[in-house]
Amino acid sequence: MTQDSKTPFKELSDRLVSALHLESVPVGVMFMMHKPEGIPQYDRGTLKGCQFLDVARFEKRVFYTDVENNRDCKNGSHYLGFTPPFEGQYSGEWPAGDWPDKGRAIVRTPVAFRRNLPHYHIVPSGTVRYILFGPLDSFPYDASHGGGVINVFCTAKAGLFLARAADYEAGGATEGTTGPSTCSMVMSKPLMTGQVHYTLGCFGFRQFVKIKPEEVIFGIPFERFENVVENLELLLKRRGDLVELLAEPVGTPHVATEREIAVQRSPGAILR
Repeated sequence: MTQDSKTPFKELSDRLVSALHLESVPVGVMFMMHKPEGIPQYDRGTLKGCQFLDVARFEKRVFYTDVENNRDCKNGSHYLGFTPPFEGQYSGEWPAGDWPDKGRAIVRTPVAFRRNLPHYHIVPSGTVRYILFGPLDSFPYDASHGGGVINVFCTAKAGLFLARAADYEAGGATEGTTGPSTCSMVMSKPLMTGQVHYTLGCFGFRQFVKIKPEEVIFGIPFERFENVVENLELLLKRRGDLVELLAEPVGTPHVATEREIAVQRSPGAILR
């Protein structure tokens, strides 16, 4: 990987943005126990953890947050490793409680949430003191500095290509989970499992983050990112027809061409 010592992910970020026709640069998210030197703290109070992604990608800011910056979402503060679970969280009483003052009404009963809880991924409390955010093309650290995740906002179609790139070399299937909080699925889960993961989001994410209706979000562990980008480029090199498919605008359904139909009907080589 060719890299500038100050922006180790810039080249890969630029290549991913170009290949997927992304409208916003991916965001680097690093979980740290020690305060990052030379990086300013977020200085405008508190937000939900997911909202810091917008600050990074739209304001082009590199900054860190601590527990005090993450007071706007007690769910996220726990899932990201800052705080222990709060009363009523694991029992399901808060998730099932009546909105707005007695809970969030995201499930019908407390037991329903207790059944959902095993699907959450949670950074262990006490293992994180700071989370560093920044646009990936100016992110100051690479995987050698600790645990990090890259968040990519993209259309569902671009997400297909990204998911296939993640498995293009080793095989398997990229998973996506909807239900648990977004931060749990695309920040905590990639960090804790080392696997690429995506989600349609959660209600709070869709309410407070500037994500378009047609977009989804992916989480890619730092150490997987170079391989994913290289596989994506190889896939598009080998399948020129998919380059055209990927480039088609949102809102326009693809109509199969005569050539695409003919190729689909081709018997191919017969192995003996």
